[in-house]
Amino acid sequence: MVSGLIVGVGVYFGSGCTSGHGVCGIARVSPRSLAATVTFMGTAIATVFVVRHVLGGF
Repeated sequence: MVSGLIVGVGVYFGSGCTSGHGVCGIARVSPRSLAATVTFMGTAIATVFVVRHVLGGF
């Protein structure tokens, strides 16, 4: 339930889901979608780096 709530809040503040911004928004060359997709990808890359290299994860 907590994960669903977090995703819902992200969709609300991001004005759409990651797939919508990444596929449809970039295809329309929407500046807002380009910024959102760069933010999503940057956050994902930073999270993987921290979990794997800083915390010594799997």
